[in-house]
Amino acid sequence: MRFLSLLVFLLLVSCKTTYRTVSINSISQNEIQRVYDFGKRMLETCKTRKFIQLSQKEVTESLSKLSLEEMQHACDVLDERNGKFIDMKLIEIIDDSFGSNTKIYRYKANFERNEFLNEVRIWVKPDGKFAGIIWKEWKDEYIPYK
Repeated sequence: MRFLSLLVFLLLVSCKTTYRTVSINSISQNEIQRVYDFGKRMLETCKTRKFIQLSQKEVTESLSKLSLEEMQHACDVLDERNGKFIDMKLIEIIDDSFGSNTKIYRYKANFERNEFLNEVRIWVKPDGKFAGIIWKEWKDEYIPYK
């Protein structure tokens, strides 16, 4: 019986999905800068309120369908909670080859009001297209967004 309990425990532990952190130094500076520029441009539109429709050359089809009204609403929520965006710093890159086969860039973001740390998370597909961007409260441990 102990053996069976141990076997079940080992099976449960081994099935836990783990995510591989990619060394920032293993990614080209051009790609890191391109992702940073995309994230900063998206968050800066909240300041200027000059929203641009995203090009299918740059983003996946689902992200290119993001409406200007949806962008406006997201910015309204962000501005109300945090104030204006100031800057962000790359903390880690996650290789999500188990799920959506993307790289996930995690940034700590600085806003006018920092009552809690903020995260900006940007998904990049293997073809270089941006697949998503979100901002939320920072957690030290990577927790997949569902």
